[in-house]
Amino acid sequence: MLNAALRASLAATRFAKPKHGVEGRSSGQILEEAVEYGYLERNPARGRKRRVKAAKPQRSWVEPDQLMALLDGADSWHRPVIATLAGAGLRVGEACALQWRDVNLATGTLTVGASKTDAGAGRRVDLPGGLVDALSEWKARSPLTGPSDPVFICRSRKGRHARQGKDNIGRRLKAAIERANEALSKAGIEPISECVSPHSLRRTYASLRAALRDDPVYIAQQGGWSDPRFALSVYAQAVKRRDRLSGPYLEAHDRALSWARMGTSEGSEPLPLPSSESEQDARTPLTER
Repeated sequence: MLNAALRASLAATRFAKPKHGVEGRSSGQILEEAVEYGYLERNPARGRKRRVKAAKPQRSWVEPDQLMALLDGADSWHRPVIATLAGAGLRVGEACALQWRDVNLATGTLTVGASKTDAGAGRRVDLPGGLVDALSEWKARSPLTGPSDPVFICRSRKGRHARQGKDNIGRRLKAAIERANEALSKAGIEPISECVSPHSLRRTYASLRAALRDDPVYIAQQGGWSDPRFALSVYAQAVKRRDRLSGPYLEAHDRALSWARMGTSEGSEPLPLPSSESEQDARTPLTER
């Protein structure tokens, strides 16, 4: 049991006005000081067995069969950036930092500059045909298309267009989800979770590439994941999921795969799914739309 001096110390720390360096201390830190000053022989809060194991977070993302409804639900200023997050697997900060010099629509690639991880920095990402179409259409009407201009910008305020920011993209994504869920409800497809964030679309990217039978190592490299185990996990789930789909789910799913295929666009004749490993690396060079 704690002695009177220690109980007084704990009470004083709990109820006293916080001082510099004191606020935010845990009970374990207080007990450690009690050991240091001789009030206790050992700290009862120390030890791995006494630590509560954190619950594994429940991830939410956009499934391929929900993606096209999401893109259709986004407004014309934010559809390109949402399409880029899902179609190229970029982190939201990477997308915000893109300049037009980083995007080569003729070869269907973009280059990521600074990134959160070493694996993500400087990587060259292959763009699916549907995304090339979306970026080509956006560039044709964007007021800023110089090499050093940001790719994704906000509507004009006082005659100036600011670079898109993370928070604004998050808010616009929520609005697109609301509109998408109305369409998904009419189609009889499960709605998109309200917990989806711009970062969630990286999982959507991995699901699309896995459903198209891209190599997991290639998926990890393209997405800037240093550990391919995530891509391997998504690969197994995505392949099994498509085999279970039917009706409107399967139709919406295959529409997303048509959008995500390399070398094709949403309006072109769909290519057959790869049927063997030898076909995984067969890619048609993209030309600018």
